[in-house]
Amino acid sequence: MKIPGTAVLVLSILLTSAPLPAQYTKPVYISLPSAGNVQHLALAAAKYKGYYEEMGVPNAQVVFLRGNSVNVQAIVAGSVQFASAFGPSMHVMFRGEQLRILVQIFNQIPFSLVTRPDVNRLEDLKGAKIAVTFGGSTHSVLVALLAKHGIPQNFAEYLNLPGDQAKTAALTQGRAAAALMAPPADRFLLKEGFKRLIYLGDVFKGVPFSALLTTAKVIQEEPDLVERVVKAVVKAMIQIRENREEGITMIMRHGGVDRDIAVSLYDLMRDAFVPLLNADGVMQRAELEIATLKERPNFDPKAFIDDRFLRTALRSLGRKEQ
Repeated sequence: MKIPGTAVLVLSILLTSAPLPAQYTKPVYISLPSAGNVQHLALAAAKYKGYYEEMGVPNAQVVFLRGNSVNVQAIVAGSVQFASAFGPSMHVMFRGEQLRILVQIFNQIPFSLVTRPDVNRLEDLKGAKIAVTFGGSTHSVLVALLAKHGIPQNFAEYLNLPGDQAKTAALTQGRAAAALMAPPADRFLLKEGFKRLIYLGDVFKGVPFSALLTTAKVIQEEPDLVERVVKAVVKAMIQIRENREEGITMIMRHGGVDRDIAVSLYDLMRDAFVPLLNADGVMQRAELEIATLKERPNFDPKAFIDDRFLRTALRSLGRKEQ
């Protein structure tokens, strides 16, 4: 029997506007490279506030896989459905790996260059040892910082120390003169008299640093799951940005810090919780990673951005698309 055209149109509208099923009960893994860092706060806050469950993903698990490279390996292998190791993931995008950028979750470079008290300017570190993590964002961002000041990469010696604890130990033991660290991990050093020489969020403004990533395979096979997770994360970002007390409370819980530290971090980083991203911003972030490569890759950021779920989330939450 042939269905009239008007009936087909009505059926199509009903199907496309139908709500998502009530629950997505399978385990869903969202990986972070470290616990407590503010640049990943939105993903953890969505769990604290029950937003994943509210969006029909009651079995969302936020997991910490130490190191950015481990997170990238996990999402490429399909061990986790979502991850936030944005900068290092670009290296596999440069090779054509089918990762997709869904939402920007932090648009500042959140690292501080923490130094000994006697260091007063970047040039004072010539020939010194600086603790970074090879293959991670701290190395690429430091190289970009030096380049911005016209300083060559061989200006200093780099110590490859994964994790903030190792960097803290290197500074306190005198094995390094400086380290690139993300607040609040530097709080102990600041209390001990070390200084925050440069906050890179002031140097690289509006550059997307952290993002929610998935794979083209997950989008193709489970688009409803992607929509649910994106809505939960975007709702958490709006809550953090627009409700100061909630944001401070979430930083305290996520970072395990006291209120005074949480207040200072919130006031320093509140404007970074912006979900919208564009190709120009992603390219700026890519340039920080390209600075460490011997050859420039042929990279088109538009091929890796899929923001349709973000736009759906903004509409459903009554927010304007910009």
